[in-house]
Amino acid sequence: MIYLLIFISSYAVSFLLTPFIRSFALKLALTDKKSQRKIHNKVITRFGGLSIYIGFIFSVLLVFILRIFVNHDMVPLKLIIFASTMILFLGIYDDVKGADAKVKFFVQILASILVVYGGVQINSISNPFGEDPINLGIMSVPFTIFWLVGITNAINLIDGLDGLAAGIVLIVSLGLFFVFMVNANLLAALLIIALAGSCLGFLKYNFFPAKIFMGDTGSLFLGFTLATISVLAHHKANTAVMLLVPIVGLGIPIFDTSMAFFRRIMEKRNPFDADDKHIHHFLLKQKLTEKQTVFVLWGLTAFLNLFACLFYYLSVRT
Repeated sequence: MIYLLIFISSYAVSFLLTPFIRSFALKLALTDKKSQRKIHNKVITRFGGLSIYIGFIFSVLLVFILRIFVNHDMVPLKLIIFASTMILFLGIYDDVKGADAKVKFFVQILASILVVYGGVQINSISNPFGEDPINLGIMSVPFTIFWLVGITNAINLIDGLDGLAAGIVLIVSLGLFFVFMVNANLLAALLIIALAGSCLGFLKYNFFPAKIFMGDTGSLFLGFTLATISVLAHHKANTAVMLLVPIVGLGIPIFDTSMAFFRRIMEKRNPFDADDKHIHHFLLKQKLTEKQTVFVLWGLTAFLNLFACLFYYLSVRT
């Protein structure tokens, strides 16, 4: 019952708040910037990520107010909230002023270090060649930072069509919620279902034709928060296969980001430059409409998450 309350509260806050943020952004002329990787031709406000953030934070505050985890160590959770808020302000600054790659990576790495300082780390990964997991040892810290920064930017780069990034995070969050419940990781389950609810509330206004975009304010926050919750769950889990679930579930943005970096390096360009060669651009060039392209990528993400959830369930039951 508590999970339904958290989901509905985050959904309601995000859903009700988005129109007000849209009106506020319009008054301040905070509209989306044109770039090579943008598809739309209309002037649309951004900063929709604020409603996602506030919906998520409101639901997390309910966890404290209702004293659901009164005997639980809340230090990691507080650091996660603080680090996610840092990423949110980075996104706001990027949407208003524009931040170069060095600034973005510096803040993302700093926020990741805070999470690691709170004791939330990836200490081991599953071994594809044996039953015993691979202990990362001293590589745990750099591997965790790489994961957090990598997923943050993967979600940021996939945010190129109406509703695409929010829908992918929603689908992955629901898959992770199932896994966390199977593993009895109640805190991670509450956090991820809060993130899912806030994404769903925002999608009402972000799906084609979008009335508002999440901007880097939303995509950076979603990517970092999703990655951090998965690390928190992995840290508390009893099986090293836990990390495979978000890796497989996020297969589309991870593949897209990896190919983008490899492609730009091979072309002797800055790997952080924007272009129009992402997976959604490719599908659009195959004569799919924008809405069809989003549904295809949502469908592939749902399939990957179903496969990952089934694989995890069978692995812990055998």
